[in-house]
Amino acid sequence: MQTSSPHILIVEPEFLVALDAEYLITSAIACRTTLLQPDQFDRWDAPSLAKIDLCLLDLPFDAAEAAPRIDRLRKAGVPLLLTTANDRAGQGLATLEDLPVIMKPYDGEALIALVSRWMRPPARCLENFR
Repeated sequence: MQTSSPHILIVEPEFLVALDAEYLITSAIACRTTLLQPDQFDRWDAPSLAKIDLCLLDLPFDAAEAAPRIDRLRKAGVPLLLTTANDRAGQGLATLEDLPVIMKPYDGEALIALVSRWMRPPARCLENFR
């Protein structure tokens, strides 16, 4: 049986912000990460998404732009954590009410706490590598 660590997808338009999230997460959690621009993420297929144990998804200032991505992730059963620099992001969008949001710039402890809480359970993570 081959086992591996969880796979976390970081979808972020700003490369340095994605690197910051990756550094904070991989410093605290044994995991693999993939960094994608939003347009790169749009080309990922459902079988690839099914192997993701958590996705950090940037929520743009116009949160409605992220709705199709959020729907794809939910349909694939991928746990989702929204990231934003906009303290009013998602206000009034009912589809976002049940999703956790972490503000940028990241508070490392808060980010790790949310990632740990929302990532698929360890047994489920390992299923993705069999």
